[in-house]
Amino acid sequence: MDAFALSALRPQDYSVPDISLFPEENAEGKKVIFRDTSEDARIFGFPIKANSIIINAGLWLVFAQPFFQGVPRVLEVGGYTNPAAWGVEQPYVGSLHPLKIAEPRVENISEPKLVIYDKPYFTGKSRTITTNMKDFMTRTDRQQTAFMYNVGSLKVLGGIWVGYEKEGFRGHQYLLEEGEYHDWRVWGGCDAELRSIRLIRADLTEPLMVMFEQLEEEDEGAQEENTFEVTEAIADVEVFGYKTSTRSIHVLSGAWIAYSHVDYSGNQYILEKGFYNNCADWGSQDNRICSVQPVLLAPGAPSSKSKNEIILYSEPDFQGECRVFDSNQDSVSDKLLAKSCRVVEGSWVLYDSKQYAGNMYVLSEGHYPNLNSMGCPPGCTIRSVKAVPLMLSVPSISLFSLEGLEGKEITTDTEIYSMVEEGFNNHILSVRVNTGCWVVCEHSNYRGRQFLLEPIEITNWPKFSLLDTIGSIYPIRQKRHFFRINNKESGHYMSVQGGVEEMKSGRVVVAPEVEPMSDIWFYQDGLIKNKLSQTMNLQVMGNVEPGAKLVVWTETRQPVQTWTAQTTGLISSLTFHGMVLDVKGGKTYDKDHVVIMPESDERPSQQWEIELL
Repeated sequence: MDAFALSALRPQDYSVPDISLFPEENAEGKKVIFRDTSEDARIFGFPIKANSIIINAGLWLVFAQPFFQGVPRVLEVGGYTNPAAWGVEQPYVGSLHPLKIAEPRVENISEPKLVIYDKPYFTGKSRTITTNMKDFMTRTDRQQTAFMYNVGSLKVLGGIWVGYEKEGFRGHQYLLEEGEYHDWRVWGGCDAELRSIRLIRADLTEPLMVMFEQLEEEDEGAQEENTFEVTEAIADVEVFGYKTSTRSIHVLSGAWIAYSHVDYSGNQYILEKGFYNNCADWGSQDNRICSVQPVLLAPGAPSSKSKNEIILYSEPDFQGECRVFDSNQDSVSDKLLAKSCRVVEGSWVLYDSKQYAGNMYVLSEGHYPNLNSMGCPPGCTIRSVKAVPLMLSVPSISLFSLEGLEGKEITTDTEIYSMVEEGFNNHILSVRVNTGCWVVCEHSNYRGRQFLLEPIEITNWPKFSLLDTIGSIYPIRQKRHFFRINNKESGHYMSVQGGVEEMKSGRVVVAPEVEPMSDIWFYQDGLIKNKLSQTMNLQVMGNVEPGAKLVVWTETRQPVQTWTAQTTGLISSLTFHGMVLDVKGGKTYDKDHVVIMPESDERPSQQWEIELL
């Protein structure tokens, strides 16, 4: 079998490679150990005589001749009692090489499932796991009738997991991606102990991590510390001028594995989104990190596209029958009584009546193992589901003490977990959602009845909601999406032309042909940015007047210009009221330039469509 085909079939081993060669069969005689590449393994001019081999870690290419000559044999973790066991007639080894395997990838990220067995090679008692477990060795639910005193082997059927040597997510960490692990050596274990496991939940599409170098004593007075921004696998950080001593780490997006040795070997530390202040935070006793790599989605994996998806299960803890929805469903089958769910992509509203009626339960991306975690009362039945529409906008909502949007006004762009504790009067008589999508809750801490509101004016809130008070509110946060912006009238895409290479400015046009990447945009905190230069954003050039041209310009320019848009329709300025994106038109040389104009129903060129990538 081809070596690379074999590496794609088996789980990846991130422990230090280790192969032992023995002069006699059945591992007899004085062994010779290798942990890295040896292009010439001859001793006193002669190849090593290896009548048996034991591989403790890694995937090895073994050559009969020096300098990797001849046909290699691909050997996995395990014992080979004689030359015939690895398919050769002569027992000589002249060179060998451990395979360096690419970044870990996951396909079934939306349906995590793992099966553990108490004996090697998937035998003995078994147990299926779909969520975090602090300790395998205890009875944690009524369905678990037998204790498991050991994990001898396991299969990862979906998702990507972190295994821990000790209970409570402590001790040595092991990355467990989709595949089969017939004993503890295959997952790179330091020993046979595996006591707890945790599911990695992260957006894997745009991995980004910043590492902060540990200052030496003589550098303590320095003004700036050395930082290392990482977006891809790095086999040796020192090649990039970064020392191996790391003070802290900030994972901005994605999930990462850090290693204590180069070439993704040694102890491994799994890093999810967040700030790690010191080595103890990432589970190490020292600050040595020599190589890093991100966890990636496999090509074609379902969540590699920005498509809304929710999975409803008929039993708690993601068991029983399931139904997957990727679009609005006005009538969920009466046969499916949802007891748990996973929101794979986007945010969703669940209704306890058909046709999007009745009580609402708004859920963002995440895993909800029971009705209580979904915010639903016991016995609740879900009868319809609807995806929260994508809105590119800075959220804003205004609450009023009198009907008709009058009286004392409370305007906010962020959540309020308790109106009373924040010092506000919770008796609200009218509501205006200025921008974005908001969830208004009956009680504090986002409890009680919920209402999902898009931009709207509600002049009589008690009549609309049948509630006398508002306990808490929060905006639906939209994660970063990449998209193209199509002008409906011309059918052409908005792109940047010229100047971006020098990172100064770029003209914004609609054109039938675009340079690679120049037509890919994303939305961040009200700014519309181009993927070619993520430190620049869409701005009006010069005086703000009808026909003023749009450019991409440095984001530090004042005043900050923000925008709002839905997936189809106008792209409006939040900074300059009443102004929207348009195309200049006419017959002049710059007729394709994007400009700003007052909103007008008579100009079809103001209509745009945002196409998610």
